Amino acid sequence: MSPDHAALVAEIQREWAAVGLTGSLLARNLDTGAELGFDADLVWPLASVVKLPIALVVYDAFERGELDPARAFDLDPDAATSGPTGVALFRHPSRVAAEDLLQLALAVSDNAATDVLLDHLGIDEVNRRITALGFPDIVLRHAMRAIYGTSGAVAAVGLALTGGGRTPGGGHVIDELDPSRANVGTARVLVDLLARVWSDQVASPPACARLRSALGRQLVRHRLAVELVSDQVRVHSKTGTFLDLRHEVGVVEIGGEQPQRVAVAVLTRSAIPAAVQMEAELAIGHAARLAVQAVRARRTRGET
Repeated sequence: MSPDHAALVAEIQREWAAVGLTGSLLARNLDTGAELGFDADLVWPLASVVKLPIALVVYDAFERGELDPARAFDLDPDAATSGPTGVALFRHPSRVAAEDLLQLALAVSDNAATDVLLDHLGIDEVNRRITALGFPDIVLRHAMRAIYGTSGAVAAVGLALTGGGRTPGGGHVIDELDPSRANVGTARVLVDLLARVWSDQVASPPACARLRSALGRQLVRHRLAVELVSDQVRVHSKTGTFLDLRHEVGVVEIGGEQPQRVAVAVLTRSAIPAAVQMEAELAIGHAARLAVQAVRARRTRGET
């Protein structure tokens, strides 16, 4: 790591510590290979970031003819996974096509829509496909409904968002926050996945194109994009938020017809027991901008 990059990493870590954040960060210039980051190989519970590899598998299934994107699924509000967005809020029975469910899962992080597709394919099959596509370090262990069941249980017993659930061995009493029992991945493997999606080197080119397009429609813009987005900058990404976890991974495209492209993964945990933490969100966005600027300045492939 260059002295400039080492100083920048130290600056980001100081800013994160000041707002109660710890985490992993990796930014990679997809055109030159230049990287900046720290703790990129730590294993993290992914929360809703897991919808990114799930979406890759589903789009691949569309292209392989294993699932018709127009297939309609019957949704029963009484049986749907809980959540604050999308079909999880429906009060009446409805029918929604598979591709539309997937768009909801990515654009508004719809848990109910995700679980409909995940239940149809099966967690074991999704894991098999993720491994076959080259990402064995991304592992699914539960559906999204497990997260909301746990969240309710935590509120009921008054367990703190952070700290109180940690075990002496570094695990967590909550399955969905324990790396050995949660849906997991690392910043590095998520950047690798994005790099291959943006270069059409995983699944099929049509599946990659569909995923890129869908990631560009995410409505949340207060993490990675907060200091980056403009008329000349586009952010294609997926967030993940659960109790003390605040994540986002995506690709920043800068410029016109042949944009510079930087993949970024930010996986964090907050020590502040509050649901709303704008200081933490802004710190993530500031770190993303600094990292993107740094790797754009490096023009030689592999230079760090």
